[in-house]
Amino acid sequence: MKSFILKMSFFLCLFAVASLSAQSTGVKKTTTKKTCTPSKKTMKPIKTTSDVSVKTPKQDAPPPPVNTTGGIPVMVFDKTTIDFGKIKTGDRPTVTYNFTNTGNAPLDIDIVSGCDCTDLEYTRSTVQPGEKGFVTATFKSDKAEAEDHKKPLKKYVDIVLKQIHPKSGGPISASLTFFVHIID
Repeated sequence: MKSFILKMSFFLCLFAVASLSAQSTGVKKTTTKKTCTPSKKTMKPIKTTSDVSVKTPKQDAPPPPVNTTGGIPVMVFDKTTIDFGKIKTGDRPTVTYNFTNTGNAPLDIDIVSGCDCTDLEYTRSTVQPGEKGFVTATFKSDKAEAEDHKKPLKKYVDIVLKQIHPKSGGPISASLTFFVHIID
């Protein structure tokens, strides 16, 4: 259940970022409304224009990187899934997911998220095309909930980049997985 809640929170965050990105363009919205003229009972289009209100982010927050080349960063991982197998309570297995930016634009990681029982480290500097980066996940079995000790677990590490996809206008993201089974 906790994994489901975390996933939903992640996707809500992605939706909010995409919504803010769409609003920040300052586009005037033109709509066509159809109305019925009572005497003729025919539909006439009426054009109306309204300005979209735009909320500006805090002044101290830097704007997201602008992709002027039209290219996108692409994270290609050496592995996206690992199975830690059976571990004992107190064990802290670690996995490092290495990636290469095979895209044609710089890559900056904005958010890396996982469950409360996972410590995360990642490349914090810009990864240029052709360069390598990493995301490291350490599972803290002693911090896992009691019901997690009864079954094999599938845990996720979600990554959101600062760059926006030039065609969709949404965030660029990736997801990694590890499996673990805590035995007492």
